[in-house]
Amino acid sequence: MFPVVFRKNLLTVKPYVPGKPIEELERELGISNASKIASNENPLGPSPKVIQALEKALPNLHRYPDGSAHALTGALSRHLKVEANRVFWGHGSNELIVRLGQMVLAPGDEVLFAEPGFVVYPSTAQLCEAVARPQPLRDFTHDLKLFERAVTHKTKVVYIANPNNPTGTLVPLSDIESFLKACPSHVLVVLDEAYYEYVDDPSYFGSLGLLAKYPNLVVLRTFSKAFGLAGLRVGYGIGHPELVEVFNRVREPFNVNSLALAAAEAALGDPDHVKKVTDLNKAMRQKLFDGLARLGLKPVPTQTNFVYLEVPNAQDLYQGLLKKGIIVRPMGPGALRVTTGTEKETSGFLEAFEEILAAKGAA
Repeated sequence: MFPVVFRKNLLTVKPYVPGKPIEELERELGISNASKIASNENPLGPSPKVIQALEKALPNLHRYPDGSAHALTGALSRHLKVEANRVFWGHGSNELIVRLGQMVLAPGDEVLFAEPGFVVYPSTAQLCEAVARPQPLRDFTHDLKLFERAVTHKTKVVYIANPNNPTGTLVPLSDIESFLKACPSHVLVVLDEAYYEYVDDPSYFGSLGLLAKYPNLVVLRTFSKAFGLAGLRVGYGIGHPELVEVFNRVREPFNVNSLALAAAEAALGDPDHVKKVTDLNKAMRQKLFDGLARLGLKPVPTQTNFVYLEVPNAQDLYQGLLKKGIIVRPMGPGALRVTTGTEKETSGFLEAFEEILAAKGAA
């Protein structure tokens, strides 16, 4: 028996379960051409400029990184046209989500978020001994009127994933502002825009313009998706300067490593590569959606780089795809999430999925 007594709330936190590694599946099946379309990764990878920047940075790994991220902050400030003192950085946006919760939550406070949604929101509440209050989606989308009614004097943090993971749906900017108007100013509203670059709905954009009017708003984004830096873990937030100042007091020193800093700055400098990524995603998203619809399924219209669909026996379908060397993401017993891949990956998934569905129908 381990003698040290852990905090009881930590024993109820469910650890984050990442998608099945492609290397593990290839070992299990004895193959070398497995396809992983489970973790919403960018199938084209990072910009060639990122690779060059990493090669240039490698000889200096014996030095600590710039703890203030001065060059990257300047580059992002110019890119987004925001003041540098509104920018803060994290080891992926996951760290930002957790740290923001730790900054404001006390035991017994309440946290609102949508369900199904990103699992880090409820785990942050548990970590802080706060009360998680999940709100159901309406038509697979955040119902912010429901959120308004759910806010109490105990509510301290509201997480809004926009677009939502895992459903891929978004809330128009006008609805976000309506919620902010109704929300008490003591509530920290965390707008998680991890899939920002993939959105093409014009009703979505402009959240940074709300920051001056609503100081309790913070916007999070990431370099893990469209920029292709998931392996380096670079997330950033834009918020009120006082929030940024407190965040920088409590974050870990050097929480973004030197390779990540160099890569993110180079990625910002190659908008053509990001366009190539988002153009491919738009085409494959439509191909995936249309292909699933032709199979008689009802995928949820998405503004991200993945498609969510409710299916009976999702675990059986997931296992069937694994046997064919294809990794998707099961979302409980009744849904799957499929990431857009390359043309080959998307076509391969649709062909394999059709075969599995036909076999189950024949059985």
